[in-house]
Amino acid sequence: MRRIQAGLDKAVPNATNRVISRSVDGAQMLIVSSSADRPPEYLLYDRPNRALDIAAAPYGKMGGKLLAPMRAVSYRARDGMEVPAYLTLPVGKPEKGLPLIVMPHGGPFVRDSWGYDPWVQFLAAKGYAVLQPNYRGSTGYGVDYVKAGYGQWGRAMQDDIDDGAKWLAAQGVADPKRVCIMGASFGGYAALWASVKSPELYRCAISFAGISDVGAMLRYDRKSFSASKYFRNWRSRVQGDTGFDLKTVSPLFVPAKLAMPLLIAHGSDDDNVPMSQSAKFHQALTLAGKPHEYVIYKDEGHGFASDVNETDFLNRVSAFLDQHNPS
Repeated sequence: MRRIQAGLDKAVPNATNRVISRSVDGAQMLIVSSSADRPPEYLLYDRPNRALDIAAAPYGKMGGKLLAPMRAVSYRARDGMEVPAYLTLPVGKPEKGLPLIVMPHGGPFVRDSWGYDPWVQFLAAKGYAVLQPNYRGSTGYGVDYVKAGYGQWGRAMQDDIDDGAKWLAAQGVADPKRVCIMGASFGGYAALWASVKSPELYRCAISFAGISDVGAMLRYDRKSFSASKYFRNWRSRVQGDTGFDLKTVSPLFVPAKLAMPLLIAHGSDDDNVPMSQSAKFHQALTLAGKPHEYVIYKDEGHGFASDVNETDFLNRVSAFLDQHNPS
């Protein structure tokens, strides 16, 4: 299998190539191949004839020339921690003074990886630089790096995200006056928290399936664990010291501090982060007299199953950015 993989990687270089199915005799293999600037294609590999042909291209003819390359970067957070990240720059624009979207991943104890991301490419096609920080707590960089994120929701994790925007501005690549933050799930939480915490850094914020009340989210998570010891482990990752007041890192409790345009979206059937997390913040902002945009996608969960709904969301994002952080 190693020889087959090596042959595939040689035939389709600078890409991620995975065997996802094969014939009983192993003579025919179905490969999914993609790269950061090339959406997934399905390839049929004929081993006896050493032939590789396109079986299906779900994204049509979106070739690398139309899409933006992604590259690995790193920067120092304010406490000296080195933070890895991925940077995607718009094609055909000089690397100077670009409008920036900071896009932290969900999880939070997962990671962003090099590869095709439709939201990133959508934003880059509109002319934005996109920074995806693998803030402390992200996996793939060693156990110590994961543990450095324990108990750091809204604290050092958020600092890592913010410091990425500052670093890119200091490099001259990003325009410090044209920075927005956008994310889903924990990334949505980071966007909501930034909207009330860092008005001097961000011009606008976009949250999909974000968390507004970390304590309530922990209580909701409790039912997902088969034994209390597993929940205690998860709680320590989120809260750290059990005496720490999670309200102090929860946007829900400081709606009056919203000081930037904000777009909130959520799926009605989300059982990962319940819709109430967005609904309650929407209500709190409304009571505080804080203008914002709020949309619920019926029958959607913790992501989009419907292309129609995802297209609607991205159209809303496009219009929102055109108004509040034009490229």
